[in-house]
Amino acid sequence: MAVVLLDPSRPDLVPAGAVGLLSTTVAVTEDVHPNLLWQLADYVLVGADERKLETVLTSDPTHPVVRARIAAGERVVQGEVVRGAPLMRAVDLMDRLRRTGPWEQRQTHDSLRRYLLEECYELLDAIESGTRDDLRSELGDLLLQVLFHSRIAEDSADGAFDIDDVAQSFVDKVSYRTPGVLDGEHADLERQIEEWEAAKAAERAKGSVLDGIVTTQPALALTQKLFERLAGADFPIVAVSPSLYSVNVPFRRHATTSVEDEQRRRAVVLMDLVRAAEEAATADGVALRDENTWRKYLGMDYDESLFGDDLTDTGEIPVVVVDEPAEDDVEYEDVSLDKDPIVAGKKPKKVKDIAVGAVPPVVVVEKWSAAEAD
Repeated sequence: MAVVLLDPSRPDLVPAGAVGLLSTTVAVTEDVHPNLLWQLADYVLVGADERKLETVLTSDPTHPVVRARIAAGERVVQGEVVRGAPLMRAVDLMDRLRRTGPWEQRQTHDSLRRYLLEECYELLDAIESGTRDDLRSELGDLLLQVLFHSRIAEDSADGAFDIDDVAQSFVDKVSYRTPGVLDGEHADLERQIEEWEAAKAAERAKGSVLDGIVTTQPALALTQKLFERLAGADFPIVAVSPSLYSVNVPFRRHATTSVEDEQRRRAVVLMDLVRAAEEAATADGVALRDENTWRKYLGMDYDESLFGDDLTDTGEIPVVVVDEPAEDDVEYEDVSLDKDPIVAGKKPKKVKDIAVGAVPPVVVVEKWSAAEAD
């Protein structure tokens, strides 16, 4: 007497030890896959004459007949449990819900956006202050979102893909970016990071330096990611508006603007500037891989010898505070300020032979642009 337990994630795979038991008539539970039933010599459903049969075939260990036979001490034959089998059951569950669930059938990628965002924040909260059970549960909720979006994509009439394609994308990307570690060539942290970044840079070389940057993420995270990408592409820092370097939050009862939206708007303006330069360079068949080339296609002076290492490379106007009177015959460079009510409509003049005392460090910068930054 024996119970043959099938892997529910692979319903047509029979354990090697059970092959000899299936050569005669066997009892099967309702969950056994039809593909396997066609391969059996003969079978009857449980609930009929299964008590007279030596073997019960099932993929449901909780079935009453199966539990009774196991409790009676019958031999259990099953294959080796494969890691990831519960993931396969999760895929099957999501598929069933998408096909039969009235709520699941109505959902789209867009309708699930708010749930995906909520689950990400709840997972972050669990990492910061939750228990291990909380963390496991929130990871499960996030997995649900991955499964759900993948299943929705499977129904698409254009560009459809499924969870297997998503998993293969993960395998391909990580394998490509960590060859040394996966091949056993090395286990060096710095080298792994270098390989990862080099692979990412090679991927971006085929498209825009901005590829993969999500503009709907929090504004500060967006700005940081944007700066990381541009710094890695040797983008000239002088082409970055000073307004992006810091965020000022007004302390007032009724704020007139959203600091978050304003910061995102400035970041998007810079991204538009980058894309315009990339499009112009692409039209000329040029790759933007160094600062001089970036300057040219940003409409800036691209002769690098004209620029030093002073503060002008940051795009800011330097402010010099002098405690003691300056020496005679000091000549100051032209400084023009947009919309300055004092000099509006007038041509800036050079000022000579003037002693400057200590003054508050005030800088007015308006209508900033990369082309004017030089």
